Amino acid sequence: MVIIDKAKEYLASQSINQWQNGYPNPEVLKEDIENECGYVLTLAGEVKGYCSIRQTVDPCYGVIEHGEWKNDRPYIVLHRTCIAPECKGNGSAGIFVRFAEELAEKLGVQDLRADTHARNRSMRRMLEKNGFAECGIVYMADGAERIAFQKVLDEAA
Repeated sequence: MVIIDKAKEYLASQSINQWQNGYPNPEVLKEDIENECGYVLTLAGEVKGYCSIRQTVDPCYGVIEHGEWKNDRPYIVLHRTCIAPECKGNGSAGIFVRFAEELAEKLGVQDLRADTHARNRSMRRMLEKNGFAECGIVYMADGAERIAFQKVLDEAA
């Protein structure tokens, strides 16, 4: 939660209203752990990042506006990605993407999806740097607008 709280502070300092309503919270992380989809990035024994990575159907991805998903196949979704401030910009978040790709390969899945706030430039840069393409706009359960991203792992799609 320390890293998530620092991410919330960073977003607030950038006047980005993402993660400013009490989410994510310890209950959400506990659910991730119970569902075996909460992952940490460690460096020298210290937690430096967090991401929820799982194969699921995200109900918020059912409707996409101002674009479209590249396909309708099963996917791995990355949520709640955050990196300790001292590790930002060094490629640490890409480790979560590579792990998601490995998980996708094991599960026979060829697509990754994620979303972020339009003003969250660091997350958008990370996704684009790691091969994700912007697909359109999706809406969270609370109505918040997010930019949807997808990475297709196989050449045939």
